[in-house]
Amino acid sequence: MKFFKLQIKGRNLFYSKQESWWLIGFSMILAGGILTEPQILTSFLLEGDLSGMWLVWTALIGVAFGKAFFAHLWHRLPVKTENELILFRFSGKGARWLHIFRSVYVGGIVVPLMLSMAFLAFGRVLAEITGINIRLAIAIILLYILIGTFFNSLRQRLRFDFAYFLLFILSLAVILVSLNKNLGSLADISHAVNSSNINFSLFPQRGTEGFSAFLVFVLLQWWSANIIDLPSMTGQKLMAAQSQQTIVKSIILPQILFSIFFIAISTIPFYVLLVNPKVMEGASGEGAFLKIFTTSIASPVKWVVLLFFLMPFTAITQNSQNWSGSLLVQNLYKHHIRPQASEKQLQRTGMLVMMFVAIVASVIAMLNNSILDVVKYILTITAGVDPVYILRWYWHRINGWTQLTAQVVSLIYPTLYDLAYKYITSFSNSINWAMETINIGYFPLKIVLLTIAVCATWIAVMLLTKPTDKKTLSQFVSTLKPGGWWNIKESGKVNFGKRFTTALLMMSSSVLNFVVLWKLVSGEYAAALLLFVLCIFLLILSYYLLKRINTNHG
Repeated sequence: MKFFKLQIKGRNLFYSKQESWWLIGFSMILAGGILTEPQILTSFLLEGDLSGMWLVWTALIGVAFGKAFFAHLWHRLPVKTENELILFRFSGKGARWLHIFRSVYVGGIVVPLMLSMAFLAFGRVLAEITGINIRLAIAIILLYILIGTFFNSLRQRLRFDFAYFLLFILSLAVILVSLNKNLGSLADISHAVNSSNINFSLFPQRGTEGFSAFLVFVLLQWWSANIIDLPSMTGQKLMAAQSQQTIVKSIILPQILFSIFFIAISTIPFYVLLVNPKVMEGASGEGAFLKIFTTSIASPVKWVVLLFFLMPFTAITQNSQNWSGSLLVQNLYKHHIRPQASEKQLQRTGMLVMMFVAIVASVIAMLNNSILDVVKYILTITAGVDPVYILRWYWHRINGWTQLTAQVVSLIYPTLYDLAYKYITSFSNSINWAMETINIGYFPLKIVLLTIAVCATWIAVMLLTKPTDKKTLSQFVSTLKPGGWWNIKESGKVNFGKRFTTALLMMSSSVLNFVVLWKLVSGEYAAALLLFVLCIFLLILSYYLLKRINTNHG
């Protein structure tokens, strides 16, 4: 019981130290996209456009590069929360205003948007299983989360997430056995996939609009709109690690086990092909996912389904609450509103802020009916920002005004873009011409143009403003030894070639997971097994390579 003993009193809610790799690693996995991705996958399946999932899947490319190039740097930061990196890296008014803006922007806007997807996803589950209205379901789970807020500290979060992960595994096993018994086996899914009149394809056909979108997602979106240097709860958890070796273990070893669960979870949406089409009438693409359970699983097991989704929902929600609290309380409130606040005052304010964020997220969920729409909106308001996040670790010329500009204009430009397309004929005609000429959809083209516009803006501001002062840069470089371009002696080494190779190995392993999934549901079991073994081998190889890099060079 000591493991689960509540230890919030007297501790800071938003940071911790000396945490084990397995606590950090499994917490990061459970707080990922387990809850929302199956519903999005089902939507694309019913549209016959499986390749559309690359919109979501390409984020894993960024994750691989983030783990290879930035994870080790977070552990060296002498600050308590990830947002305080801004005050350690930048100087002057630019640093101050950026720190304030990002605290409010991410903590008060981005996190509630991300949370709303979890509320909507689990709200659908609860509504479908119990037969209640979706808004009532969201209100019930809001109450559950508000109660859980009283036990929400980063330290406790890591421990509870591990317990949730164990329950998640057990409930997944029960669900898969039940689906196999009541709906059909993998062989039945393979037959449905191969005999369907829908042209399913993991990779889009060349020359199609889908192929153009695929290129944008794979070549541009992952480094432009997916913030890959881990400035999130992931960064917060990495800062809590015991050592550099703890970090390497936490970002790779749990992923080996999770590869199995990812493939198992991702097969569930394909059961939608075995459900009677009449049952699906009136269901949305994402909502159709839940029909798999309600039409084929007996009542007692339905509660296991509820438990299965409850575990990642709780982890995602409480992790996001904690991150938002660290931004709005530990950063905004303590640094800029009440610097003399005691730990007790910070705890009370933190509890209230985390509750407020959950309430805002639940309201957004009630007003929304599509998880994918929220994903797309978040990607548009981050397009063009990520290069700044990457370069700030390695180049002295990136200053506070540069990042502030990137974040402000990336929030404004998407709205201006949509308004211009709607009300300015010449602009809409130009966009329509471009979409027709290069055979690309509205959203992928929007990501490309926003990336160009945002990057052009922050580059101009960077060139027109003064660099971060030498003292701040010297302190940053001497502490982290990141390597790069600093005009400072002994700035460390990036070890670009070795880290790039490691990132490619992890990225290839992630992509192979999708190929394994496709081979499995297509009935090519031998190929699936061989590719899965290769996937695990690549992860193990990347672990030893990254461990050696961080040990020898840091």
